[in-house]
Amino acid sequence: MKVWMWPRSSELNFYNDLLTNSLCGAGLDIMDLKHGKLMLQVGQVKPGDIVHIHWMHHAYQNRNPLLFIVKSFIFTLTMLYLKLRKVQLIWTIHNLYPHNAQHQRMEHVMRTLICRFCSKLIVASDSIKRKVMIEFNVPDSKLFVVKHGHYVGVYKPKGIDFRRIYNISEDADVYLFLGAIKSYKGVEDLIEAFNAVKTKQSYLIVAGKADQEMQSYLKDVKDIENIILELRFIPNEEVADLISAVDVMVMPYKEITTSGTAILGLSFKTLIIMPNNDFIDEYFRENMVVRYDPTDDNGLNKALKAALHLKKEKKSPQYEEVLKELEWSTIAQKVKNVYQGWG
Repeated sequence: MKVWMWPRSSELNFYNDLLTNSLCGAGLDIMDLKHGKLMLQVGQVKPGDIVHIHWMHHAYQNRNPLLFIVKSFIFTLTMLYLKLRKVQLIWTIHNLYPHNAQHQRMEHVMRTLICRFCSKLIVASDSIKRKVMIEFNVPDSKLFVVKHGHYVGVYKPKGIDFRRIYNISEDADVYLFLGAIKSYKGVEDLIEAFNAVKTKQSYLIVAGKADQEMQSYLKDVKDIENIILELRFIPNEEVADLISAVDVMVMPYKEITTSGTAILGLSFKTLIIMPNNDFIDEYFRENMVVRYDPTDDNGLNKALKAALHLKKEKKSPQYEEVLKELEWSTIAQKVKNVYQGWG
């Protein structure tokens, strides 16, 4: 069985590499379909092969609505060609919609159409499955739940002492926001909430590359006492040491389906704060997450306080049991079963 993975590997996220390596370990032949080269490579795909796509919106999206339509038409013809050649199309739906969707109605039409062309769809949770069924009118029989694997052992510590670098004492309480800084991730809310509850012994690290909109916002923030703005892409070799230097990771996202950053925090057994959502119940257990009501104006403020209180209680959440369910060998076998039609 030959599988054409789009993409097989990613420089921005270890997810694809971990999935590919685990599938190879399960005896599958994984080929690479590169972004931007789909049209050149489809001729190499043979009847009976599988094309497994992850983030396909790059193939048809454009800010110009006319170009969006043209590219969508070409991509639709490509899917039709593969379908007629008896190639099995499988799509892992990581997000219901792309975060940067420009033309929502056309995006909806296109994603609904893609669901029709695909023989199977993979989602990371039952809650996403329910949303996909409703949003794109997909039958239950076409959807398969395969959880997102963990990142245990992926990011290696290098011995970087971030508390010393940022001049933070060992007994201080440190919150961390980690990842690309975009408006939907709620960094504005986090800074406002932190400033409302901070003490001389509490710090907030905001680490990640900010888009233009968020750069403008962060430049104008007045009260940045005890806030460290590390506005750059955090390289993989720094991730483990940075997470190890903090007490709590905060993810005040305004939209959540499955969060790779949350699974990263879980992999490091770090307490997480995030708005209440179904994803929490499917991936985490008691005392691993402090959840809050995003419609409550003081919800995040309360969660910041509650997280430190919980941290000081020194509970022992069942991390090993949860992480065992997210082993990549298990994920690979489930994906292989989907390929082979076992579900």
